[in-house]
Amino acid sequence: MAKSDWLSKRGRGVHLTIRDVDCKQFDTEQFADDLQKLGVNVLSFFCAGYVTVHPTSLGIRQSPYLAGRDLTGDIVRSVQARDIRAIPAIDLSLIPGSIAKEHPDWCSCDHHGKLYKANEDLGDFYIACPFSGYQNEYLAQILKEIVSRYDVDGIKFGGGSYGFSSYGNGICHCERCKAAYSSCSDNDIPLEEKWNDPNWVSFQSWRQQKVVDRSQYLYELVKSLDPNLPVMCNSVCFGETGWTMKGALDIERMAQFIDAVQVEAQTRVRYENGTAKWDFIAWPGEEANYLSHVTEHQPWVLASYFQAWPWRRSAVPPAEQKMYMAQIYANGGSAILNLSGGPIAGHQDKRGFPAVQSLYQFVAANAGYFDNDLSAANIAIVYSQHTLFNYGKDQPQKRYVDAIRGMEIALAEHHIPFDLISESVLMEKELGKYRVIMLPSMACMTEEAAEALRSYSDQGGSIIASCETSLFTPDGQRRSNFLLADLFGADYIGTASVMGEDNGVFKQSYMNIQSAVHPLLDQLGETTVIPASDNYCQVHAGAHTEVLLTLSAPFRVFPEGMSYTEQLDTGMPMLLSSERESGSRIVYFPNQLDAAFARAGYPDWARLLVNAVRWSARGELPAAVNGPGTLHATVRKQAGRRNVHLVNMNGGRRMFSELIPARDVVVKLPQWTGPHVKRAYKLSNKKELPLNQEEGAVTVIVDQIDDYEVIVFESDRF
Repeated sequence: MAKSDWLSKRGRGVHLTIRDVDCKQFDTEQFADDLQKLGVNVLSFFCAGYVTVHPTSLGIRQSPYLAGRDLTGDIVRSVQARDIRAIPAIDLSLIPGSIAKEHPDWCSCDHHGKLYKANEDLGDFYIACPFSGYQNEYLAQILKEIVSRYDVDGIKFGGGSYGFSSYGNGICHCERCKAAYSSCSDNDIPLEEKWNDPNWVSFQSWRQQKVVDRSQYLYELVKSLDPNLPVMCNSVCFGETGWTMKGALDIERMAQFIDAVQVEAQTRVRYENGTAKWDFIAWPGEEANYLSHVTEHQPWVLASYFQAWPWRRSAVPPAEQKMYMAQIYANGGSAILNLSGGPIAGHQDKRGFPAVQSLYQFVAANAGYFDNDLSAANIAIVYSQHTLFNYGKDQPQKRYVDAIRGMEIALAEHHIPFDLISESVLMEKELGKYRVIMLPSMACMTEEAAEALRSYSDQGGSIIASCETSLFTPDGQRRSNFLLADLFGADYIGTASVMGEDNGVFKQSYMNIQSAVHPLLDQLGETTVIPASDNYCQVHAGAHTEVLLTLSAPFRVFPEGMSYTEQLDTGMPMLLSSERESGSRIVYFPNQLDAAFARAGYPDWARLLVNAVRWSARGELPAAVNGPGTLHATVRKQAGRRNVHLVNMNGGRRMFSELIPARDVVVKLPQWTGPHVKRAYKLSNKKELPLNQEEGAVTVIVDQIDDYEVIVFESDRF
């Protein structure tokens, strides 16, 4: 009988993409032994789709190397015998050419009716439409065959089973799509992505809803066959804007219908035509953090074993692999390792497995410290799906995600734990645990969210916001003023570049310090200026709002002999603060220093953001860590414990071939969050750490952190 215990506990997973060639000599007993040695307790594996690994009476394509073998059945029996849960995965995003010719109505197509064919290097495959009979009626038959034949522990649907393909900008003009869209719109499906076209905005919103509907359909389809069988999805969060936007994905709403939510953090570097583009190193932790606050289910984050892209047969260096996956556990998630080179024994590069084994065995040995823990952070950064789509538009990373990550990086480098929450969490009005809510360029805001923030502020909660936050409606229409103008203590005038008019001159601009004694400008040192970058909102500050930074007049960079201005200041506010009668503190940055920090990393920008957090929280944070900025800290809470997770990301140039240990790290729990601590120890060896009682705090010193460590504080008052 299928077991669902893996849904509620931290897991240690592997996902195996089975290729045609792997079916030749697949030793399932050896594979199961290797998984057990690695510390794995959940396996998902490619079962049916463009490669199907069991005999089937349906017309679906089978691996030509099966030779009548039931590989699916062999895998299920072998891994379950070792107490590993077996989750077959189905992905019907691709249609073999022979089937596409018989059923062209199953394929996505352009407005001329030409079928979207997959990249030529994939062979003779076409792109399936999520409305098609292939992904609906035919899928029901395939699913029934699997569920009736095998005693599996769940069903997983691949990412292509949910959203629209990136082919043709995610626009399908098949008859089913046209009929579905026309039933709720007076317009035809748009021919191209055009963000200034209201029909495109409407179409995007429609697609997102249809993806949510489809996730519910797949969930209910499985439950109709076996109500107790768990359903797992595969998708992505806002950190991968290409897949999110083209596939019209909304993982938060999808998670409402899914038992186990998996998102991908596969790519490390995209290396193509001599150009390298690195993905966010904290992406796995970011996804686990966000998902743990939008779903009650255990979030899973999938990381690649290999150095994607394009080298999918070479392992990620062990130092980077363990750090990359450890942050998932530090942020409340479970890791799942993606293997695309066949079973472990057949991998050409096995150098990465010891790192995974080290992490998985550590988590398994200390399961009680991971299961049922909660974040102890009292700072929250808000993400808005409306803003990603209807403000980010054709540049979602630059216009929005960079702002979120700028705040994330600033807090992480100063060891301030934070939660990533969504706009829907705001509207639930369950914000009492947070001292500060941060709104990084959250431009598209609903009236309900604004009202929830006002209520939060009326009860003493503090708010930090940047740039065009609340200036747009949820569907991307510009308002005449900020929806939160009353909280900001500022009225909107316009948006401009800090460099002034674009006249072909290479310029520089600065923010002038107006009050060096204010805590928001603490630890900046002997300077009167801070670099200004990108765009800013021109605002009129209210009478009760303090202006701490103003914008200088921009001036040329070259020639150096002419690099000056006699007009030192425009008078435009660049940092505003206020205190309300409720005790709420409001900080508003009219500029984009958060996004600029994500891109350029100028330390003053981080210092301003961190000062804003400390001042707004009145210094009340759940822990303080004195160590290098590359040592990321989170605090998780359990009955009787506070667990401080420390992930060392100090590896120099990526990919990390080694990590530089962090030494003599000071970890401090303030008495308000950690009273009467009885003992503290390193989870890796249970070695007790001497407690140093200070005024209002208890402190320990950790001699060395190599890659990942958890410092446990115990108290009967927690």
